[in-house]
Amino acid sequence: QKPDQYSGAIMTPISMSSTFAQSSPGVQYPGKYEYSRSGNPTRDAFEMCIASLEGGKFGLAFSSGLGATTGVIHLLKKGDHVVCGDDVYGGTGRYFRFAAKKMGIEFSFVDLDTKGMLEKSIKKNTRMVWIETPTNPTLKIFDIGKIKSQLKNKEDILFVVDN
Repeated sequence: QKPDQYSGAIMTPISMSSTFAQSSPGVQYPGKYEYSRSGNPTRDAFEMCIASLEGGKFGLAFSSGLGATTGVIHLLKKGDHVVCGDDVYGGTGRYFRFAAKKMGIEFSFVDLDTKGMLEKSIKKNTRMVWIETPTNPTLKIFDIGKIKSQLKNKEDILFVVDN
């Protein structure tokens, strides 16, 4: 991680500001930030650091796991299908079954430990496979590499690991 661009600090200082200066009411001050929810220097540094550690170009930080889940599901469109492990955090399951379903996204909850179940569950409109490992609440562990290998010739299917 590069030193902080403003202070030179090795560890980025935590920005505690929730609101940033405006030229006039509703007019953003010259600069990048307006309100902490839409971005701040601390979050930008964290996102860049995560991207760097993961070998990516970009990183995204969310205030909660369910916020991240919502962001990922919004990559899909009406008519898409998701294969999901049958043991996921209750909030995730409820979001999939009730909120995302209203967006026209279809879900199949399957026991991914059962041999051949993933292959049987994939449909023409499958665009995502979602696993949680270790699962909540039963702490089931999935072999991420094994599941990923089953998707190697399916470039149009996103593989999501929530942990």
